[in-house]
Amino acid sequence: MSNPQTPPAGMRAVTKKSALPIYAAGVVWLVWALLFPLYSLTHYALCLALSLAAFFLLGKVIPDTVTYEPIPLQATGDDEADALLQTGAGHLQRISATAAQIENPAIRQKADKLGGTCQRIFDYVRQNPKSARSLRKFLNYYLPTLQKLLTTYELMEEQGVEGENITASKARISEMLDTMDQAFEKQLDALFGDTALDIDTDITVMEGMLAQEGLTENGKMPGAEQQDIRLEL
Repeated sequence: MSNPQTPPAGMRAVTKKSALPIYAAGVVWLVWALLFPLYSLTHYALCLALSLAAFFLLGKVIPDTVTYEPIPLQATGDDEADALLQTGAGHLQRISATAAQIENPAIRQKADKLGGTCQRIFDYVRQNPKSARSLRKFLNYYLPTLQKLLTTYELMEEQGVEGENITASKARISEMLDTMDQAFEKQLDALFGDTALDIDTDITVMEGMLAQEGLTENGKMPGAEQQDIRLEL
């Protein structure tokens, strides 16, 4: 389903090594002890070499197991923001799990993109807890609706038929995912409104200070042009 190298939004990949190479090395020692002597260092060296060969050979043949687990949430210190982020993380995990079961790669891609935008929204709120209050509708309506749409699409895929109603509904869901993608990106952009305002204020103040000090091209102190002319002469 989803690319195992790209964890779903809100999840992290956990790689686990197989225990079979270790068991294989132990079996080599057991079989040797039953069939061959272990009376000298040479015997032990040969058995050790065979067990290491079995260990490394199986280690290369047997692939690692990749699983996903929720990314631990860091408390912001704001109880309301933490509660909203916890709710959002739960929605996002269910959305990612449902999307992973959908067979249509185009729909999975749209769902993954929406999940990525959601994760960036949550990351912003985690850094700016006061902005969480503006996300109540986003968390309490938009994300549950996205979950419902994906669940419905998965259910329709499972029917294995392309009747008129199923085909039309799947097409509408696909179109709605595109609409929600634009809406979620606008939601993320809106969160940066206060940040943009703060930056504009900082830039305006800095420009004024530099102009007062005569450190900008358009803000030279009186007489600066005459001084430049004399220096050129």
